[in-house]
Amino acid sequence: MEFEVRVEGRERVVIDDMDLIERASLGDRDAFDQLVTLFGPRLHGYARRMLADEWNAQEVVQDSLLAAWLGLNSFRRDSSVRTWLFAICSRKIVDSYRLRLPIPVGDDSLNRNGHSTVGLPFPEVSSTVFVEAVEQCLATLPPRQRAAWMLREVERMPFTEVGKVLGLAPGAARGHYVRAREQLRKSMEAWR
Repeated sequence: MEFEVRVEGRERVVIDDMDLIERASLGDRDAFDQLVTLFGPRLHGYARRMLADEWNAQEVVQDSLLAAWLGLNSFRRDSSVRTWLFAICSRKIVDSYRLRLPIPVGDDSLNRNGHSTVGLPFPEVSSTVFVEAVEQCLATLPPRQRAAWMLREVERMPFTEVGKVLGLAPGAARGHYVRAREQLRKSMEAWR
């Protein structure tokens, strides 16, 4: 995949991620740093939404990037660099789930400021509250469904890539996505 980046305030330069990974596997740390710059924020966004905890998300991304650096020679060119990095991150997220308690969803009778909403004629509504409601609904989904939804909706990956990241056939990845979307639709019905 090619990316356009601005180099030191000058014109845009096209960078090929396959070229970067090739150079990184030969020991070029600057090439790997460029991969981190290109994919790090997206990996962090994915991990943050999957884990609902900033500290764990940062740790998972660090572990993922370290695993990628140490495993550069294991990269097979039958998938994209993005797919490979997201697959590593997904495995680290699963490892993180094994080490922690379930995500607390919270008390529906309290707003984001901790004030009771019981008895109000209509609930407070803002984009922040809506996003929090979506994140709470996502937190209730099984991890694979949540991951399939995040990779498809946020990262805009095709089902073939979602399947590779999650270790599933494309049809199975689509099935997890459809179930997640249906559950979110039902959970968010009150927002319609």
